[in-house]
Parts: sequence; structure tokens; C-alpha cells
Amino acid sequence: MNRAQKNNNPVNLRYAGQYEATGQDDAGFAVFPTPTAGWRAAHAQIRLDQSRHLDLTQFINKFAPPEENDTRAYLKFVADELLLTSLKEPLEWISVYAMAGVMAQMEGYYNK
Repeated sequence: MNRAQKNNNPVNLRYAGQYEATGQDDAGFAVFPTPTAGWRAAHAQIRLDQSRHLDLTQFINKFAPPEENDTRAYLKFVADELLLTSLKEPLEWISVYAMAGVMAQMEGYYNK
């Protein structure tokens, strides 16, 4: 079981006092009581960043910063999976559910 699965946190959100979070793990990732709560938090975060008018590149750089991730690979994976033609696609033009699903895939949530 990986971190995303263990924490019921499909996209590996950092703990930021999310409404349903029960705390954080030893690396600062939010822990949720159920997968459903984790999905709600993921959708809420994407909606919040949509309201901030971020584009896809800005969102992924914020979510998966280069100090901790291969941000370029993350961005390419998301854009390819969502069949986007521009890395500057406004986040509000992208389905919250599709974005969360692709991010969960990148984070290994669906791995056995």
C-alpha cells in the first residue's frame, strides 16, 4: 500500500487544515478518514486553483514543485492523458474530476 492509498489521499495533498483531514503523516501529507473524503479534498483544491485563474503549468508547478518532483514529466503526463494541446490551458477549462483522476494516476493511487 502506497502513501496515497494509506492516507486516503488520492492526489497526495499536503496537509493544510483541510476540512475533513484527520491530520498529517510524517512527511506532511494530509490524512483523510475515507477515500471519499480524500477525493472531496482533491476536487476542492482543484476548484480553488481554478478560481485563482491558474493555467495548467502554473497549477502543476504549484502542486508538484521542482524541488520535490520531476515537474516537467508530471506536466507532460497530465497534458497527454487529458489530450491537451497547450500547457497553458486555463485550469478552469479542465474538468475537476478528470484532473483529479489523472493526478491520482500519476501519484500511484491506482497501483496494487
